[in-house]
Amino acid sequence: MNRRTALSYTLALLACSVMEVHADDGPAVTARDAWARATPPGSAVAAVYLTLVGGAQDDELVAATTSVAAMTMIHSMTESDGVSRMRETSSVAIPAGGKVALAPRGTHIMLMKLGRPLAAGDHFDVELTFAHAGRRVVSVTVLAPDQAPPATADGHPHQH
Repeated sequence: MNRRTALSYTLALLACSVMEVHADDGPAVTARDAWARATPPGSAVAAVYLTLVGGAQDDELVAATTSVAAMTMIHSMTESDGVSRMRETSSVAIPAGGKVALAPRGTHIMLMKLGRPLAAGDHFDVELTFAHAGRRVVSVTVLAPDQAPPATADGHPHQH
C-alpha cells in the first residue's frame, strides 16, 4: 500500500469512528429564542434571556461570552422575604431532552460594561459554552421595552 492510499484509508476509518460517536450521542443541547431588552443611553448592563433544549445526555451551561460586553456572567435571582437577590452561578443544569428557560426574575446571562447601549431591532451573538456539547453561538434579538418577548420553554410568555 502506498502512502497516499494508507493516508486515505486512515482518514476514512477516523471519519467513520467520529460519525459513530456522534450517532450514539444523538443531538446536542441547543439554544433558541434569545432576546435582550433595549437599554437606555449610558446604561452599562443588560441581560440575555433564552431557552435551552437538552440533547441526548444531561449537560450544563458553564459560560457565555459576547463582543458587546466586557464581562459576561451567568446569574440567578432568588426572592426571600420580599427581597430579590442576584448572584453569579457557575452553571445551569440542562436535563437530557428537557427545556430550561433563562428568563426575567430567574436565571439569565448578565452583560456588564456594554460597549454601547443596546437598541431595539439590533442583533448580536453570544457564544455559549456547555460542559459536554462544547460551544454554540446564538443570535440575540434586542426588543423594545414594550415589545412582547418570545414564549418560554413551557409555552408561557417571558415576564418582564
